[in-house]
Amino acid sequence: GSTLEDFEVPRHPKREELGDRTVPFGKSVYIERSDFFDLEGPEGEANGGRPPRGFKRLLPGEKVRLKYAYVISCDEVVRDETTNEPVELKCTFYPETRAGVTPEGEARVKGIVQWVEASAGARCQVMQYDRLFKAEEPGKESDDFTADLNKGSLKVVKDVIVEPSVAMDALGTIAQMRSNPDALGNNKLYHSDLTYQFERSGYFALDSSSTVDKLVFNRVVTLRDTWDAAPNNKKAKQPKKQNQQNNGGRKRGGGGGGQAPVVEDARRVALRAGTILEAGPHPEADSLILLKLDCGDTNEDGEAEEPRTVVAGLAGKIPFNELINRKVVCITNLKPAKMRGIESMAMLLAASDGKEGDDETVQLLDVPDSVPNGELLSFENMDEGEPDVMLKSKGALKVWDRVKSKLRVNENGEATYQDEDAVRKITTSAGPVRVSSLTDCTIG
Repeated sequence: GSTLEDFEVPRHPKREELGDRTVPFGKSVYIERSDFFDLEGPEGEANGGRPPRGFKRLLPGEKVRLKYAYVISCDEVVRDETTNEPVELKCTFYPETRAGVTPEGEARVKGIVQWVEASAGARCQVMQYDRLFKAEEPGKESDDFTADLNKGSLKVVKDVIVEPSVAMDALGTIAQMRSNPDALGNNKLYHSDLTYQFERSGYFALDSSSTVDKLVFNRVVTLRDTWDAAPNNKKAKQPKKQNQQNNGGRKRGGGGGGQAPVVEDARRVALRAGTILEAGPHPEADSLILLKLDCGDTNEDGEAEEPRTVVAGLAGKIPFNELINRKVVCITNLKPAKMRGIESMAMLLAASDGKEGDDETVQLLDVPDSVPNGELLSFENMDEGEPDVMLKSKGALKVWDRVKSKLRVNENGEATYQDEDAVRKITTSAGPVRVSSLTDCTIG
């Protein structure tokens, strides 16, 4: 028989009190189909034999890291004789890369994928609930709310493979409930008390129909917000400015029953490098300053657009002479906001020590000078961003609120994003984003 190797990994990246879970590793593992791009198959042919822009997961002949475990390389693709689709990948694993190690002299493998060991994984059924309606205001356009019902609001997925620790937790929960069926109040245990984030899929809770022989999980929250489409599928207006690096961003649908790809909040926000060209006081507000910012915007012909006007609440915090020609982080896809009569077309990110009034120290996030204006910044070990064209609906603006709440400067003065999985540095093509001297503080 095969021999399994156990990895002890945290149950939660920030809650040590939850302890560790055991993740077995063996000769055969499952990965998500979307984590492999088949250059020589139908999808590769449809894309001209090239991987999608920004794809950092597994490719034929290339390497990727299995999260918490080893780096592997794809040596051979076994195909279905009828469809030519891949059914098995034969790979090599590198023992010297165990548990995140990059051997001296070798380049760090950027791509990381989730996986489950085939023989130890447990099968379950997943109920993928999505929005009941396709529109934010059902019936507003047609006067018939039933016309906006989302027929794809429930998708049942069978034979989903989960880590064995998930099954053990579920069976333990069911056993506890059976042993104390008459418990009341805070002592009463429910199936839905057992919850998980299944990575890149959403948040799930154990369903009340679960038994020891059949586990069922309900998706209760997705990893995206889709309330930013124009009504009745009308074409959304494009913003006047676009960015050459990302063609201005992606438009999102208004429902879709789970068919749209999941895009994490952080990847929907356009964090870009920009250079401050001018800085001066706001003519109508002592607490505000007025900036001209080169965000690398170009028009349809590739010609440089005029710099953006930015209004910032930095009066008295940073001298004007320290702002000119400074390379900074800006958000370029928030809805423009009029501030005391002047429309602000972007937002600067800065760190604060949290003190009040004149005692507060504020420092802008600094980008290496060699980084070109307009470069889309990334989050360590996360796929390249797919920013919305504009975050303007109420739901879309909440995306930025959620991201902002997870931005911090670490103890080394580096800007980070602290999500449920890890603490991720904000990075550029020339290295991490930093502040000049503040540490362990908020960003906003």
